[in-house]
Amino acid sequence: MWRPGLDPTLVREQFYLLAHDETRQMRPHLHLPALSAGLAGATVMDLLIAQRVTVESGSLRPDWYQRASTGDPITDDVLALIMETAPGPALPALIRAASAGLYERTTAALVHKGVIVEGPPRRWRKGRDYAIAHEGIAVRARARVGYRMEGRDGPSPEADSLCTLVSALGLHAVLVRGTRSEVEPLLQRVVRDLPENAAGHPVGEAPAVAAAVLKVIQDMATSAMM
Repeated sequence: MWRPGLDPTLVREQFYLLAHDETRQMRPHLHLPALSAGLAGATVMDLLIAQRVTVESGSLRPDWYQRASTGDPITDDVLALIMETAPGPALPALIRAASAGLYERTTAALVHKGVIVEGPPRRWRKGRDYAIAHEGIAVRARARVGYRMEGRDGPSPEADSLCTLVSALGLHAVLVRGTRSEVEPLLQRVVRDLPENAAGHPVGEAPAVAAAVLKVIQDMATSAMM
């Protein structure tokens, strides 16, 4: 059961919250294939933050000497995917591969943690509705990104990574801080400064991961039109 102070800390889980409308049964703001790609990119960012992978010339390079669990089963599985290909997979290929089933697994994990709660079965259609366990969880997730882009908070690996995803996937409106044209320059300042603020830490490549997520989504859209 969720308790105050136990908000999600993984980029993947915070991105999930940002990408849903907690006032409408956690309805996604994105089409599920795009959302799944975003979750895959967010998981790669979690691995960058944990220094389990780096990005080199558009490909992921795992730290082959670290074999311990990351502490999260989903993140572990994405890391295992990365380690299947030596020296490491290209970012878009990994994002496509990791996307499969990731939305459902992240939803189940957040239900298990008590962050979101499952509603009753629907009478006339498949699936279930969900609700946020406490509205403050979603409010704080938005504020974390909003405060960072406004300069009220200093650099943070998690918040800076989320800024890259919000910008790349067009989730500006969820921050409730102005129009896209007003919010985007603030996000881009964070994105531009991220490599310098990272000071050599692997998370400095988070903008490259967000760009790869966007490319995968654009490729999916192109394929759907052909």
